[in-house]
Amino acid sequence: MTNAVRFLTHLTLTLGLMAFGGAGCSDDGSNDETAGAGGTAGSGGSGAMGGGSGAGGAPTVSEDELLNLGPFDVGFREMSLSYTPPASDEVRELSLRIWYPAAPDSGAEQAVYEVVGVVAVPTDVALDAPPIADGTGFPLALYSHGSGGQALLGYPYGELMASHGWILASANHAGNTALDDLSGNSAPSARTRLNRPSDVTALIDWLESGLVEDDLSGKADTSSVFVIGHSFGAYTAFTAGGATPDYDTLTENCDDENPSESCQIYADPEVEAAFRAGLSDPRVAAIAPQAPGVPPGGDLAGLDVPTMLMSGLLDRTTPHAVTAVPAWEALDGPDDIWVDMPRGAHFTFITICHDLSDALINVVQPDAFEDGCDFELSPPTDEVVPILAAYVLGFARLHILGESEWENILRGPTIGEFDDEFEITLPQ
Repeated sequence: MTNAVRFLTHLTLTLGLMAFGGAGCSDDGSNDETAGAGGTAGSGGSGAMGGGSGAGGAPTVSEDELLNLGPFDVGFREMSLSYTPPASDEVRELSLRIWYPAAPDSGAEQAVYEVVGVVAVPTDVALDAPPIADGTGFPLALYSHGSGGQALLGYPYGELMASHGWILASANHAGNTALDDLSGNSAPSARTRLNRPSDVTALIDWLESGLVEDDLSGKADTSSVFVIGHSFGAYTAFTAGGATPDYDTLTENCDDENPSESCQIYADPEVEAAFRAGLSDPRVAAIAPQAPGVPPGGDLAGLDVPTMLMSGLLDRTTPHAVTAVPAWEALDGPDDIWVDMPRGAHFTFITICHDLSDALINVVQPDAFEDGCDFELSPPTDEVVPILAAYVLGFARLHILGESEWENILRGPTIGEFDDEFEITLPQ
């Protein structure tokens, strides 16, 4: 993909990019063990084809293979689904982007990423809707974009994971995308907080039994799902994984005499019941929240799935001390891990900083220079995002596929040439 094409691509993405600020506070410090810099995790075949597990003696694994594409060709499709979310009688339409392991030698042309119907962007990795590879039970990952983002922002994770045998699906969270922002059709925050984790459940349901006359039907293993989420997408991952937003915190500033649109939504008894009951899906088995927007109140009670918390110390949009630190202090699982970047910031986890020219960023997202796009302050994203994707893949292989051989690599030392860019904290 050329720089010129990337420049045009993310003009649309960045115009709509809005940051999600998480709530919550906590005093600083913890007694967690710090494993030092680095760590990443493994890769290899699909769930259908199988990678080696650590049972009976862990096989030798190399961290380097995570930085390279796996053995599969990568397919890419744009699809859609419709469903009715909780506490609503309106049908919700989701536009999807799906990466998957493709059959070899398909003859398919290179895919073109269509960005909100305005810009066509080629990819050097993904193919345009080739048949899926033989086999069933391909492990499933979902990517949830940030507020005002796009499903396509998951492409670095989707392309890598699909090449290693995973299906990764990403939905445009309707009412909370770049196009919604540009067109003035953004949904009230109350509805977005309710709909986002419901989108996760709807997408799993659709992949499980909703596909009709498509060769992706029945291919994904929906019994144990991995969810990646950036910013507001981290809120989505937390809530889908079991954390319950605190309804009383959500409504504490509502004025009964002059209620906002969100407060009117929260006042609906069905909406209140949905929040109080929780928005989790039992099929979500592990999560990777990035630059985390946390559930209101900062409470992660009820979250008992392995969690890879990913954050940047210099994050201004979801400040480290307000979101990442209390989130880690609230996590109490033995399999949790905190991947922190001392020079990382909010936009370090996605590709806009190296896909856009400085001139364009200065026009449409000037705060990004101080939140990840100034490479004198933060590491270059074209070098760091592939390593972040490797961490994600390794954690998914460890906790979705049960391949214990990747645990030591996740714990460190760092891979590549970035000894000072990652710090790994483990449960005490």
